[in-house]
Amino acid sequence: MSKKIIPAIVALGAAAAVAEFAVHGYLDVMYAEKIPQGIMKRLGNKKSDKSLREIHKFNKGENEWASSKDIEKIDLKNTRDNNLKGYYLPAEKESDVFVLFAHGYRSSHCGDPYNFIRFYHEEMKFNFMSVDHVTAGESDGDFLGFDYFESEDMLLWIDYLTERFGKDIKIILHGVSMGGATVCKMASRVPEQVKLIVSDCAYTSAEDQLKSVCNSVGLVKSAPLAFFLFNRMNKRLAKFDLKDTDVRTSVSQARVPMLFVHGDTDDFVPTRMVYELYDLCPTEKNLLIVKGAAHAESILIGSEKYKEKLNEFINKYI
Repeated sequence: MSKKIIPAIVALGAAAAVAEFAVHGYLDVMYAEKIPQGIMKRLGNKKSDKSLREIHKFNKGENEWASSKDIEKIDLKNTRDNNLKGYYLPAEKESDVFVLFAHGYRSSHCGDPYNFIRFYHEEMKFNFMSVDHVTAGESDGDFLGFDYFESEDMLLWIDYLTERFGKDIKIILHGVSMGGATVCKMASRVPEQVKLIVSDCAYTSAEDQLKSVCNSVGLVKSAPLAFFLFNRMNKRLAKFDLKDTDVRTSVSQARVPMLFVHGDTDDFVPTRMVYELYDLCPTEKNLLIVKGAAHAESILIGSEKYKEKLNEFINKYI
């Protein structure tokens, strides 16, 4: 066989592998009916078994605590005619501060948000609300939005809170992973009721994140092609451009103080992304890097430092 033909065959085979990864990976990543343990979830859980057991144990404990509380379930219809669900826990004593929490990819209102619910309710004495984003939990939807849909819906939840509890309330936005990107995406558009934003392990864009995932499975040179095919399918099926999930412009035009949190051993959403977002933010800001924390683990690994930083940041601006 000609030496010139061999590289061509190899290149063709690589392109076919990339195409297959993009096609099969797309539904795994974006479509609602795919099981949560898809490639993104598996790669996001590249932790030791012990680490996974610990974060799951922690979340289970917080869910057990929450199950003893009278949490109100709320219905909201978004502009795309999806029925969304929210979950509201009022403060024990009247408070004008509301925490509105955005969960991560393939999580739900009782996933990442409930890792913080007891802190905000018992220690900070605030009202707490988390939601099921589109496709998640009990909410409708066929395709998730990697912050594109979620940020628009979260603005509707803010409207709900202000209409129900008054325009004088104070709102804290807090999000983890995709939820962190969601609150970052809102940073330039929040109304006056939002007083600060906490972004935990957010990515800079879905494009950056998906290419990072491709790189982690050995598709380094093919990552741009994989994203192109992935995004082409997304435009046709989910009707939006994944390039519009980029949060950098919004963060660079932020209206409120922002606290950025990230684990220094996060190999799913690379830690370098938080430094870029922090540098872009023009408002008052702070940064917490939790040593030894992998993706979305900062509240577990650095619990005391995290809570101390939250307390300090919140008391400064509220």
